[in-house]
Amino acid sequence: MILASWLVFSLLFLLESALGYRNVIQPKHTTTTSETPKPWMRTIYGTQPEIVTPTVIAGVTFGHPPKVTPDPLEAWVSLKKDGSPQTIKPQIKNGRTKNPSPDYGTYFKTASVTTYSEEQLIEMGIDPEGPHEEEVLADEDLTYLSLNPVIRCTPDRYFNKGLAKDETSAPFCTPKENADLKVDKTYFVSWFTRFFENDDGVKEDEVRVHLSYVQEKAHDKGYAKREMKATFFSSEWLKNLDGMYPLEVREEWLQGSYNKKVVVSVQPKSVPDDEFDPLEHGVVINIILGSKVFKTTKEQLALEDQGITDDTWYYVAMTIPTAVLFAVVFMYFFVQLNARYRDFSDVKRDALNQKRRVIGKFKDMKKYKNIKNHKYDELPLHKSSKQS
Repeated sequence: MILASWLVFSLLFLLESALGYRNVIQPKHTTTTSETPKPWMRTIYGTQPEIVTPTVIAGVTFGHPPKVTPDPLEAWVSLKKDGSPQTIKPQIKNGRTKNPSPDYGTYFKTASVTTYSEEQLIEMGIDPEGPHEEEVLADEDLTYLSLNPVIRCTPDRYFNKGLAKDETSAPFCTPKENADLKVDKTYFVSWFTRFFENDDGVKEDEVRVHLSYVQEKAHDKGYAKREMKATFFSSEWLKNLDGMYPLEVREEWLQGSYNKKVVVSVQPKSVPDDEFDPLEHGVVINIILGSKVFKTTKEQLALEDQGITDDTWYYVAMTIPTAVLFAVVFMYFFVQLNARYRDFSDVKRDALNQKRRVIGKFKDMKKYKNIKNHKYDELPLHKSSKQS
């Protein structure tokens, strides 16, 4: 009976495997709170009504309606090294605010000089010693900037680039040099808007972002010997006031490869196309196929920290044995050329003295102490069996 039950169970198990049968799994219902807010109305510049339509880019909501009661701990969006967004939530610990909203200081303020005449000073009740000049810092217009929750680019967030890390990344804050941007992901290219100003302090109104293929050999890295192949992407003209551009990486940019080295640049509208050089202030990044799993080993990271990338390992692998071979050949000819000047008499003398050293008497040697020697005349004599 037990054997029959076991056979039935085995047949059922095999039948289930053959038919691919499995229990029905009910899908889990998920909810999300990142729904796009509905359009809302506001009044700008005192009397002008406006409808704001929020937009979600890479999970970041632009144009979100402000809270009725301002929250000092309201979350803001930072940017990682590759330009991907990261939500930061301020916290109060030990009476201090940790990770507060960014403070831009005077980077975006406009300086002007206000002059007060003697008559004006007298009307203010001030005894003048002459006209008074005072520098005033005026805040910028935040009407539309307040709709952007992403951190803005300022010179204190520049990074160093190049092999020796001695070149500034101006005007860029993100992405960092040699950052990996994956296909089908969105990254924010951010720059300092006031970088594009003339000597009179007039800012550029419009700019556009370019992506160009670049050839950068390992032995040329950091020495401004890059060769730009072609510009394959150019954005539309953007408001320089925004200071950022959401870049969605496309697979066709790879042209069938797993990765491509690309330079990111920003062109102001006042510079003609034939005079614009993407390599002058551009940042080199890597566009990679995100679906492929690639893990950098500790050895590769150590080499990258030393500036060894691409085919540098090939040059190192060829240089070391070549240098050793050159040293051996040099030493051989050096020894041969100086053969007649060599004097090894002292070495030979020491070697011969080692061979001729006095080892002592046999009777004092431990090995021969117990051997009983006889004088020659005491040795036994053996007579021959045949007599002559």
